[in-house]
Amino acid sequence: MRNERDMRFDTESEAWFGKSRSVSPEEMEARVWRFDELVPSPRAFLDCTLPGHVRTLFSALGGGADDEQLEGTAVEQATNYHIDFVKAPPGNGAALHSHGSEETFVALTGRWEIYWGDDGKESVVLEPFDGIVVPDGVLRGFRNASDAEALLLTILGAHDAGHCVWSETLQPAFAKATR
Repeated sequence: MRNERDMRFDTESEAWFGKSRSVSPEEMEARVWRFDELVPSPRAFLDCTLPGHVRTLFSALGGGADDEQLEGTAVEQATNYHIDFVKAPPGNGAALHSHGSEETFVALTGRWEIYWGDDGKESVVLEPFDGIVVPDGVLRGFRNASDAEALLLTILGAHDAGHCVWSETLQPAFAKATR
């Protein structure tokens, strides 16, 4: 975090000026992720084993939700947000869930339907590079609405996102899957 003693306000230009905090190339390299080196987590969430929710999560940055079962995270230094990439076949994605923070979705390839509410009847379709921010506490899900495998960027914005809360409609499916 920047210290105000390291900054000064210039009244003529009405702008702040200052010097950079020192950081080594090694420290910066530890904060880089390479997509082709990310470790896939095909069972990152409880719903990944349910029909229609098959997907692979690639954790790039941060700790994520308490319930995530990640195979690895490339860069763990972030403390206020979490970035994942999700790859899913057509018709698959995440079941209705919520976090204790807002969540941003950006379609990278294909078309993605983002749906929300207790029953998921409200929705919007994202084309490549379109995005949406879903408020905290809102049940949300997503599915690949393309006819080919597609990639979605997810950003979970919180110091501590807490537990993933699933829609009550999933309780019977989860109970059946754990038997």
